[in-house]
Amino acid sequence: MKELPTRWSFARFRRITTSAHVYMAEVDGLRFIAIFSVLIFHVYFAATTVSGIRFAPSPFDFLFLPVSNGHRGVELFFVLSGFILGLPFALYHLGQSPAVNIGRFYLRRLTRLEPPYVVALLLFYAAALIMNNDDAQEPGFFSGLLLRLGYIHNVTQGVRASLNGVTWTLEIEVQFYLLMPMLAQVFRVEKNLRRTLLVVCICGAPWLARILPGSQMTLLGYAEFFLTGLLLSDLHSTHTGVRWMPPRVVDSLGIGCLGVAMFAPNTPIFLQALPWLLAAIILAAFRGAWLAAVLRQPMIAVLGGMCYSLYLVHYPLLSFIANKVVGDGTSMLFACLRVGVVGLPCAVGAGIAFYLLIERPCMNPNWPQAALRYLDRGIKVLKRQ
Repeated sequence: MKELPTRWSFARFRRITTSAHVYMAEVDGLRFIAIFSVLIFHVYFAATTVSGIRFAPSPFDFLFLPVSNGHRGVELFFVLSGFILGLPFALYHLGQSPAVNIGRFYLRRLTRLEPPYVVALLLFYAAALIMNNDDAQEPGFFSGLLLRLGYIHNVTQGVRASLNGVTWTLEIEVQFYLLMPMLAQVFRVEKNLRRTLLVVCICGAPWLARILPGSQMTLLGYAEFFLTGLLLSDLHSTHTGVRWMPPRVVDSLGIGCLGVAMFAPNTPIFLQALPWLLAAIILAAFRGAWLAAVLRQPMIAVLGGMCYSLYLVHYPLLSFIANKVVGDGTSMLFACLRVGVVGLPCAVGAGIAFYLLIERPCMNPNWPQAALRYLDRGIKVLKRQ
């Protein structure tokens, strides 16, 4: 029997990129780590926030420490955003690539990211209305939708939305996109000075966020992660970083930092160190040996490339399933296992379907023109009839 072309079949589902630079499978591998840490965290969160449920005590509750820290995958996403968006600007200012077309930069963000976001929001708002759940009974249900479509719910309301509330992070991302061309001016500065400036800002941003009210609803509350991404794009563009270290040592460093990020509690010292831990993990993904090889595996990279779709659709499904399978008096361990076994395959399957049907077609930069041509042909056919 002929062996199936595994790598070729996975490549068919890979993200469509328009960058002039080489596709970096390691980045999608890192996205895999980020999205699945978030998924596992939300399995735990959905299972433990079912209304009216009391858990039986269990000696195994300590096992949930790394799971309960899975939300740190969001911060890894922020660092990766800074790295990916900063890279073309860094290469341009270093004379290694053409100037970034700012109009095209914003248009690409709009046509690539906006349609999946709008479709996902409308789907879940429609589902809430049809099922008449608690979110649909809130006074600001429809006005909240309009605010979220404009990416201003966090700022105007001062709280995160309840229905598919994980999309609060996308509002933070949009704020970064809008400021990116201005932030990229740091690459004009002399090398040592710009790196010193970035390091100072990375270290100082958390302290500034602590003293300014409402910062957790804006980019300021997470600025150190995006700035870490810009620093990494600088190091990557100039081929500096940890090249002097043996690859296996780099692997050990990256895995060690990943372990600390998973297990360490939220102390002020840890939160100050978190951007640097994430930076070390990303450097290990590029400079290591076996860690980079693992992250480049087609299945891992392809699933990581689907992270946006998985992120958009997973939590409402997990929350719905948790309300069906978690019963009063069970242990936290069995509650999470039930939600994981039933809900995780459903959420991942729905995310993959959403990616193939909605997100991936939008990765083609010419999809608006193709859609208009298709619509025009349809209108002509109708007129002939």
